[in-house]
Amino acid sequence: MGPARSGTGIHIDPLGTSAWNALVKGHKWWCLFPTSCPKHLLKLRPGEGWKNQDEAITWFSYVYPRVQDPSWPKEFKPIEILQRPGETVFVPGGWWHVVLNLDNTIAVTQNFCSVTNFPVVWHKTVRGRPKLSKLWYNRLKMHKPEVVGIADSVDLKKPTMLTSDSSSCSSSSSSDYSCSSCDSSSDSSASPPPKRIKREISGSPGRNEKKFSMKSAARSCSLSPCQCNASSHSCHCNSPGHCRRSCSCSCSAQSRDNSASNTPKKCR
Repeated sequence: MGPARSGTGIHIDPLGTSAWNALVKGHKWWCLFPTSCPKHLLKLRPGEGWKNQDEAITWFSYVYPRVQDPSWPKEFKPIEILQRPGETVFVPGGWWHVVLNLDNTIAVTQNFCSVTNFPVVWHKTVRGRPKLSKLWYNRLKMHKPEVVGIADSVDLKKPTMLTSDSSSCSSSSSSDYSCSSCDSSSDSSASPPPKRIKREISGSPGRNEKKFSMKSAARSCSLSPCQCNASSHSCHCNSPGHCRRSCSCSCSAQSRDNSASNTPKKCR
């Protein structure tokens, strides 16, 4: 489900899978590019879109006009589709695609692997998701033994010649509310998972809230110097010069008997 102006930015579906998208309500605008189309042509340029570079509406605002320009390579011209209710769009594995919801939409979509594209999907899964490939292999031996022979015959040393977008975790979804963690791989190596800041939840809630607020303050920046909140024992970095990990300031904490303490504390 997705409202107007939502959608999915330019991407290739993960692990060489294909996809289908059946529209129940609304209208979708698709642009599909062959797997041979260079990535740099399809991605936004530095400075375009600011913080919304992954949005479909941003892509159609900045990149689509270049696609329509006469100078755009003819071999990389897109297949454009206006999808209506009751219609199903098939996205071949390895194809770049972007979709924009033109109004309130409801769709059903699924990435899939069949016997036809299994060699490519298996190759990319073994290279990019080795643990998943072992689990998958064991399931195939139990439920699809005829496919195990295909898996064993795949030469993992040869490239698949099918592009993968290692920066994308999107699938052909119906809205801009996409998954928060999914994997795609290239023929060479798997991309490392993104680092995440974990918030402590054990122990005293007050102590953990204090630690979290200080870490958050150390990673923020704005326009004025660092400021301390003596009551909460936390600091807020507002100086571009102290941005990111270098923020530090002195906090005068109140003692339990409400007497002022002049001992400086370093906030990071």
